[in-house]
Amino acid sequence: MKSRIGSLRKSLIARLIALSTVVSILVGGGVFWLERGRFEAVIAERTHLSIELLKLRIQDIEALSHRPWESQVQQAVDDLRKVSKNSAFGHFVWLSIHNANGLEIGRMEDSDYPQLQTLIQNHDRQAAATGNKLALTPLIGPDGNPVYAIGLNIMDADGRIVATLRGLYSVAPQAIAELWRNIIHSVAVSVLLVMLVTSLHYPVVRRLFDHLGRLSIHLLDANLETLQAFGSAIAKRDSETDAHNFRVTIYAVRLAEAVGLNAGGIRTLIKGAFLHDIGKIAIRDHILLKPGKLDAGEFEIMKTHVLHGLDIINHCQWLRDAGDVVGNHHERFDGSGYYSGLKTQEIPLTARIFAIVDVFDALTSARPYKMALSYEDSIDHLRREAGKHFDPELLNVFVGIVEPLYHRFARHEEDARIELADIIQRYFKCDISDLFDENL
Repeated sequence: MKSRIGSLRKSLIARLIALSTVVSILVGGGVFWLERGRFEAVIAERTHLSIELLKLRIQDIEALSHRPWESQVQQAVDDLRKVSKNSAFGHFVWLSIHNANGLEIGRMEDSDYPQLQTLIQNHDRQAAATGNKLALTPLIGPDGNPVYAIGLNIMDADGRIVATLRGLYSVAPQAIAELWRNIIHSVAVSVLLVMLVTSLHYPVVRRLFDHLGRLSIHLLDANLETLQAFGSAIAKRDSETDAHNFRVTIYAVRLAEAVGLNAGGIRTLIKGAFLHDIGKIAIRDHILLKPGKLDAGEFEIMKTHVLHGLDIINHCQWLRDAGDVVGNHHERFDGSGYYSGLKTQEIPLTARIFAIVDVFDALTSARPYKMALSYEDSIDHLRREAGKHFDPELLNVFVGIVEPLYHRFARHEEDARIELADIIQRYFKCDISDLFDENL
């Protein structure tokens, strides 16, 4: 029990780590985009402030000056140059102001800024496309830092355009670095909080999960006991012993392992092996236990045990996958079987496996209506049916592995019981977390 609960705890830890990782990525990504948006808003605000100050200065010059106001704009631009050069946040690398007649009346240019002319050309194209309405359009500077293109019209008190302003504002690298540090800090704090909340919840979730695990294990044990009880009851009704179910399950599992069937498929095969004849509970004793050969009508009734079996297991979700074996173990590789007349690969792999082991054990076992055949005669019979009744590739594998199994279990019921218990432990109880994964 402890080892099985331990596997559930490992599964829980893995799932919590995966969940916290996903949530951390989502939360961290959300914080990143929010902080980045805030970062861009700060840049826009600082740049807008510089532009507004210059715009107001030009409007004041135009409104209050008694001499040609255009001649004083360059002085305002030069004053802005001095102020912005000392700014730790950024500065204009290029600025051009034109009056209403298109004459340039103020200009600033940082000749040391790399690739400035290329940026100006890009700015000119954008300004022409938007009618000089560039409300802080971002460009990428040659150093990778953002450069904002500005284009706006300056109005007088009557709403007339008296000048147009265009410029390129470069954000200082140290300002960019500081803002990125803030973003990284915010993302790190949010991820740390997610991890902390997950770790604080772990003890509570673990206790609940342990309780659920114990209940699930008890339920699994009950299901397995019921499965074996059903199978044994039907086998004893048919042959006065449940050893047939033990042997065919062992043979089937060993053949499935030899051909590489996965653990989930083997679990399905085990269920089907135990319940393959469960539909015989609906067959009357005078037919089921008849010592002689069944006539045609009786055989048609006997065949209905397949449908009865499917009807029984389909009412139980946990047993429903056993239907591949219950409903198809009397199908034949050449299509002459029943109930659906499937052939070759149409027949589920688990049913093709079980058909071989079921017939082999029936041949080597005594029944009320027949004597047991020898091992050699039984193998000869199987070989004659290759490609007709049985999948020839599976039969070749089975013939290669069955002899030691037969000698070990055919006449030793207790050995078969012990081996079957080991198989149940390995495939159903060793790591119950696998069963959780199959049903999630």
